[in-house]
Amino acid sequence: MEFGLMSIPGLVIGQDVTTALFGAMNAGYFGGYLWRTTGRRSRRLGAAALTLVSCASIVEAAFSQSLFWSQRGDLFSNGLWALLRLPLLVATLLISAIIIRRALT
Repeated sequence: MEFGLMSIPGLVIGQDVTTALFGAMNAGYFGGYLWRTTGRRSRRLGAAALTLVSCASIVEAAFSQSLFWSQRGDLFSNGLWALLRLPLLVATLLISAIIIRRALT
């Protein structure tokens, strides 16, 4: 199934790869903050939670790819699969945007 210049399976792969890459960047940032900071306990707890969430997004993206290719056509249509993966991608990108904005200021 074609969707403009890109196939839907290509879009699904792109979504999960992007989610995993930005999740890794987020985990690195918050893990580094947690490692090098002796600041307030609430900030360290927040950094620990966001590190865990970012690591979970990496694992979920990898698991999603393995499930997508093993259940090809049986569980969901390709378009629905891409739509279901969109909220995680958007959330990961929003966290990354906050990190990048903070780094630039």
